[in-house]
Amino acid sequence: MELPPHLAGVYDLVKDVAPLGLPDEEERMKAARSWVDLGLELRRSSGEVEAAARHAWTANKGGDVTAFQAHWEDENGLGRRLEEGSRGALLTGLGTMAIVILRVMWKAYVVYVVAILAASLLAALAAGPASTVIRYARVMGARRTLAQMRKKFREQVELVVRDTLHRAGVIGYWLIPAYTAPVITSVSSLWDLDLMRSDKEAQRLTEEVLRETPAGRAALAWAKDHGITVIYQDDSLLGADGAYMDEVDVLALDVAGRTPEELAEAFVHEVNHARNEGKPNPLTMGREEYIKAAIEEEVDGEVKAHEMRVQLAAARGESWGWESSYGYAYQAAVEQENERRREQDLPPLTADATRRIGDEAGREALREWARSAGYEQEFERRWDLRFLQPVLDVAAPDW
Repeated sequence: MELPPHLAGVYDLVKDVAPLGLPDEEERMKAARSWVDLGLELRRSSGEVEAAARHAWTANKGGDVTAFQAHWEDENGLGRRLEEGSRGALLTGLGTMAIVILRVMWKAYVVYVVAILAASLLAALAAGPASTVIRYARVMGARRTLAQMRKKFREQVELVVRDTLHRAGVIGYWLIPAYTAPVITSVSSLWDLDLMRSDKEAQRLTEEVLRETPAGRAALAWAKDHGITVIYQDDSLLGADGAYMDEVDVLALDVAGRTPEELAEAFVHEVNHARNEGKPNPLTMGREEYIKAAIEEEVDGEVKAHEMRVQLAAARGESWGWESSYGYAYQAAVEQENERRREQDLPPLTADATRRIGDEAGREALREWARSAGYEQEFERRWDLRFLQPVLDVAAPDW
């Protein structure tokens, strides 16, 4: 199987993780059929020889005949060797056929993923320069998908080889497929796309803001310690403040029209996603459980961003009115409860009670915001498509 010529350029972006190997499936299949033919011939011959041997020791008597029978029936005797040789040849042929089929399936999968990648890159290019992060995510999504699937194919091939050798009991080192050999193809073409362009000034100003607060410094340190690549681009996320792409460990922030303070909030929010990479997992959770957990992760990110902004206002000596959905709901709930307590001649809320009541109200407000913003439907869609997500990552990044 050969890759269609019009996909060759796109294939260059992923070929180091998706080697196609030699187009020699037809020759391998011929070899497999030859082994099967040999096995069948040995089985036929073994049956004929077995019948002749049995006739020899049933029709004759004597020490030599007894020795011949003992040798023939011994585990290392000719009869057992012919039987094992027949079984070994048949299993070797069938195992080779299985590997050829796996190789063809692998190549077909590569063509399929590359075709999806080509179409998605064309669509992203049509959107203009604003889609550079999306194009990068799609390329890296394809690379991750192919790398994961290649690992699964290799595991299947190794299983076939081990099972064949175990059952056949014959030498079969030649079965190991060529495509599992290391590939050292250069991937420099990927970086020539300039998909990692970043606004250095926006980064400098944002990091200055983050360093003013304990929460910001912790988020910066965590991202650095865990090798997170952070990029700042104009209008690169099609309206979103930020995005964390766990398949490539890239945190992207949209600087268009946003202050360094707003970018710092988005940074803290996305680092929360990075900390929870791989969780919640739709493959191991029920629909409602997953949707609830995914919304809670969004809520946690907003709360952490709010806390950073409160710390920033305190560090600067500013009077910040908790201007966020969380902050408004927090303050309103606390004021309402204190008003109720005044009317009943009760003491005002303690600090712990204030935090508990305010946090509960603020989080519920954020949950309502998430539902109204369509997060529930988006997470439901992800759960419905959970088994197809490795392929879908190619066509659209997992925001």
